[in-house]
Amino acid sequence: MAGPSPDIRQAPPEELVCYCSGVSKGRILEAMAQGAASLAQVKAATGACTQGRCRELSPRGR
Repeated sequence: MAGPSPDIRQAPPEELVCYCSGVSKGRILEAMAQGAASLAQVKAATGACTQGRCRELSPRGR
């Protein structure tokens, strides 16, 4: 697997955004398209940012 895109805005939909929960950019965009308008709603819809280990697991270090 290649490293993360330098700019997540240009990343492909399959690129992981949340490493601890395995949530892709595409899944987050899908949740937003279905009405998730806040971070809390995106988290609830996708499971992203719910395990608190992204800083540890992400190659971005954040």
